[in-house]
Amino acid sequence: MLSLDHSRSLLCLTVFSLLAALAIGTPVAAAGEYQGLTYFQGLVGAASLDENKLTFAEPDLNDPDAMSTNDLSTMPYLGIAGQYAFAGTESHIGVDASLLIGWRSDDTSISAGNAQTRIEIDSELWLVDLAIGLYAQTVLGNRWRLYGAVGPMMLFGEYSDDTTAEDLTVTPMIETRDSYSESVFGVGGYAKAGVEYRIAGDAYLGITVRGIATNAEFDRAIEDGGLSGVQGFVTFTRGY
Repeated sequence: MLSLDHSRSLLCLTVFSLLAALAIGTPVAAAGEYQGLTYFQGLVGAASLDENKLTFAEPDLNDPDAMSTNDLSTMPYLGIAGQYAFAGTESHIGVDASLLIGWRSDDTSISAGNAQTRIEIDSELWLVDLAIGLYAQTVLGNRWRLYGAVGPMMLFGEYSDDTTAEDLTVTPMIETRDSYSESVFGVGGYAKAGVEYRIAGDAYLGITVRGIATNAEFDRAIEDGGLSGVQGFVTFTRGY
């Protein structure tokens, strides 16, 4: 099974190869009757990001030396995207832009200290991804649309949790509460590749895979370093 780093390297290589091939092929397709200049996309999918960089350490309120962890590295994603072509031909290059939002909430209950303490963690994570770059595409058989894109991006993130620790060794039970939140901002880059099938007129249904790498970093994550990962989407696209 490929590692996450190998998967990202393979995705980048595939996208760069596709961009180069399409860019070379653009003048050949200039005689076509293709009319699409702008595409609007709706995306629904999920992301698998660096596990250790989105696993958060939560201190035990009754024992500062004890820690619990909460993994929020997989999450659903929604977004919109637009592509503007520099030429109205089947094979062309243009501008690619997208706004994507991911979120994950989790309620965790654990026992610590030989079941003498019960800890409940209510956590929430939001990620907002804003990107703009260049894309290249071609159309096969008047039905299949293939494209790839690369470019810079910005990532905004917010994490919060409410922790409750209950000391079960005393009567009445002692309950301790704590809240924590942090926001991060980072920059980086993305690469994506997609395939779509024309279902009617200028409407397409397809899938796309996207890799990201940023320097966004959460203080409470169990591992330092920038956040990166892979996203997969089902896309509905309309060309104008």
